[in-house]
Amino acid sequence: MSTDERLALLGGAPAISRPLPHEVWPPPADKAELSELAAQRNTDISIKGNSGPIGRLEADFLAFLNGGARYAVTFNSGTSALLAAYFALGVREGVDVVGPALTYHAALSPVFALRGDVVLADIDPDTRGLDPKALQSALTEHTKVVTVVHQWGHPCDMDAILSIAERHGLRVLEDCSHAHGSRYKGRPVGTFGDAAVFSLQANKAVYAGEGGILVTSDPGIQDRATLLGHYRDRSRDSVLDEDLRAHWVTGFGLKLRMSPFNAIVARHALAAFPARKEARHRCLRHLGEQLADVEYLQQVHVADHVDMGAWYGYKPLYRPQALGGVPRSVLIRALRAEGMEVGAPSGPRLSTLPLYARPENPLFPGVPKKATAPGADSQAEHVEQHALSLPTFTAWPDDRVLIDQYAEAFRKVGRHREALVRYAADLPRAADLPRAADLPR
Repeated sequence: MSTDERLALLGGAPAISRPLPHEVWPPPADKAELSELAAQRNTDISIKGNSGPIGRLEADFLAFLNGGARYAVTFNSGTSALLAAYFALGVREGVDVVGPALTYHAALSPVFALRGDVVLADIDPDTRGLDPKALQSALTEHTKVVTVVHQWGHPCDMDAILSIAERHGLRVLEDCSHAHGSRYKGRPVGTFGDAAVFSLQANKAVYAGEGGILVTSDPGIQDRATLLGHYRDRSRDSVLDEDLRAHWVTGFGLKLRMSPFNAIVARHALAAFPARKEARHRCLRHLGEQLADVEYLQQVHVADHVDMGAWYGYKPLYRPQALGGVPRSVLIRALRAEGMEVGAPSGPRLSTLPLYARPENPLFPGVPKKATAPGADSQAEHVEQHALSLPTFTAWPDDRVLIDQYAEAFRKVGRHREALVRYAADLPRAADLPRAADLPR
């Protein structure tokens, strides 16, 4: 065996030639975006209502949802938008919210700021989102809201979830932060629940830098969400209920509004999204095809009735038994030596985080929490321990050569399984544990 044919971890030549990083996001601004940002600087740097780029972004976003929602309200972050959504849906002390056990923490953490409680239910191994059967089992007499997260871009089983919610009189909140442009049976996500939130944080396909947007067709939700994060002009002009509008001067005491500069960035990202989505889909379809013969990977499942929209990274599952039981951390080390940008997905199981696991709400000492989560051997635990996170390639056809090199790196590791098994066996025991470099990016 020549030196070049050996694993790069063991002295061979890397399979991937392009220097890191491979996922450069967000893309650079074009002249039109920069010109509009500069013009806004001399027009108004703090919009108090929803005029100018704020109002245009909200209108554009409703059009993006094909008219599936009547109202849109911008916020300074997706987390703020989620806080407003939970508040508008009636979360308070004594109210339980059921959500997925494996997702980004902010999908559910605002519940604690409202003195509500979270019940974690297992995920569906195919959609990676809330499992309807687990949802049914997780319901309590205090459950009022169900949160579905379209994890990594794959829509949840909305027919089954909405059926459960209707039977039990529950409100449904969609967290679409990974799923801009995703569709379930032809209909955009964000148009199924009582309210939906899209993060516009910099890593998202539609980005503002920092920002979030809440959409709903319920005027009561629109009113209460607006008053939580906006006061004066916006609440005076947008709140429909006369009694609630009496609070227009103060709102409900918080200022969570978006900057006009963020709105401009988001509008340009939204306008560019269709072309970027198409290129991203071509890249990731090609990646999936190239990885189909890698036995130690379980391919990313995409149901026939869904459109993955933005995707959010490419996250296959590792099958360690097909690679001699090599720990995932060692596989990641080997793939990185080959030049790959790879790690474990962000977001551990929520039940492993103190905010969720400890029996007392840290925001309100003395207020107990249920700390309810799936038991051992859950699907959430399996995905957490076996998923890999690859870049969300977007430049087609420019990324095709790089994608082919990624596939070759995976195959190369498979061809030299025995060498990697010996390498792993020779490591000190502590080296088998995830290192900081192997943890979520």
